[in-house]
This record gives sequence, structure tokens and C-alpha cells, in this order.
Amino acid sequence: MKPEDIQTHWFAHLYEQTEDETTLIACMLRLLGTTPLRVLEIGCGGGKLCVPLAQAGHQVTGMDSDTHMLRIAQGKAIDLNLTRLRLMHGDALTTPWGENHDAVILGTNLLLNLVTNWDYKQAQKQLFFRAAQALRPRGTLLVDFDCPETLDTYNNHGEWLCMEGTDDLGTFGQYYVCGDTADEHTRTVKGKRRYVLTPKDGATFTVDTTSTKHFPTLEEVCIWLYRAGFAIRSIHGGHNGEAFDPQHRRAVMVCRKAD
Repeated sequence: MKPEDIQTHWFAHLYEQTEDETTLIACMLRLLGTTPLRVLEIGCGGGKLCVPLAQAGHQVTGMDSDTHMLRIAQGKAIDLNLTRLRLMHGDALTTPWGENHDAVILGTNLLLNLVTNWDYKQAQKQLFFRAAQALRPRGTLLVDFDCPETLDTYNNHGEWLCMEGTDDLGTFGQYYVCGDTADEHTRTVKGKRRYVLTPKDGATFTVDTTSTKHFPTLEEVCIWLYRAGFAIRSIHGGHNGEAFDPQHRRAVMVCRKAD
């Protein structure tokens, strides 16, 4: 495998092992309700959310651009014999999403984890217009993302170990976040990421990447939603349904497409 493939494979499996999405799953199941729906999840990753949604009786389509993540999701679907789950490999900004879905989910911080050559802010806006096109009239859009009032906590001029472990191929790795710098004026956080990887039968190597994230304000997101044809039904401050607090870093939004 090429170094980039080793890195993406390792990250997919370590993310699957270490990231707990229990509260997100409970939140999305509660907001969708018990009536079976046609649900589209963009950025489904290894199936942490789309698999339990299908198990709950929803007809789910999951899309992701990462083939390593999708293989994990596909393995779960096969093991559980999930006929209600369909997986798609595609770019969220260019691949067709289909039409007449009852609900679209932009969760797990997708707004802040886009992989694209687009202008980041334009890419974020485009997601809402694409969601409107994919939904039936009065369909539901669920958006879950970090929405801090200030970006002070993202200034980190040091280096910290974010993830460490061994994947299913025996590759041991460490994932570091290096020197993030926040710009309050542009609402961007820039920094570097470093992977130090040792394959089971190979020499240790390092992969360095750059990271740029745009953190939209809640007001910006509300404007984008309105322009895309959505009415905001509710805004929560977390996965447990708590009231939104501007000091809190999370926002869970329930939106309805116009007739």
C-alpha cells in the first residue's frame, strides 16, 4: 500500500475504535421519530449513525468520499444483514444526492470537516442548497456542528497527541494536532496534522498535512438556511435536547423545507 493509503486506512479504523457517537445516535433517533423515513446521511463514515438508523427501521442512504470508511460501514451492513441501508461513494459537493428524501442529516461536524478544493465558506453554503434539492416538500434537515461564540480555545501553538493505536492490518500509529491558530475575524482555524505510522512489516514513516476549518456563526448558518428555503423549527445546545447557549460550543438544528 502507498503511504497515503496506509494513513487513511489506519485513521478510518482508529476513528471507528475511539470515537463514541452514542449521544448523537440517541439524539437523531429522537428527532426523526418512530415512523420509518427515507433518510440521507452525508459524510456517513464507518456507519456509526446510519447503521443504527437502519436498524431502527428507517430506509437509509449513507454517502462518504472515504472508501476506507465505507468498507467499514459495508462490513457492518453485511454482518447485520441490513437491507434498509444503501451506501454510496461520492463527493458531497458534486455527486447527486437523489430526490424526495424525508430527512437529510449533516451531522458529526460535517460542516467543519469538509475535504474540498472549494472556498470553504462557499462549500458550507452549498451543502444547504443541495439538502433542499434532495428533500421532499416539508422534509426535515438535521444539522449538528460546533458553533463556539469565540475561537480562543482553538489556539494551540504546541503539539498534542489526538489518537494512538493499532489498526486491523497491524499498523501502529500516532496522530498529532500541531500548532493550530485561530483568526476571529475570518472565523478560521489553521494548523498542521502529523501521522507517525509503523506498518506491521515495514519502517516507520511520517505524513504531514495541513488543516483549515471555517467556523460559521449561528447567525450565518441561519441566513444560509433561510436562503436555501428552510424554516428553523428548533435549535438545541447539544445531543440531550438542552437549550442553546451562545457560550456552548455545540448546535443541533432542526429545519423544515418549505412546501
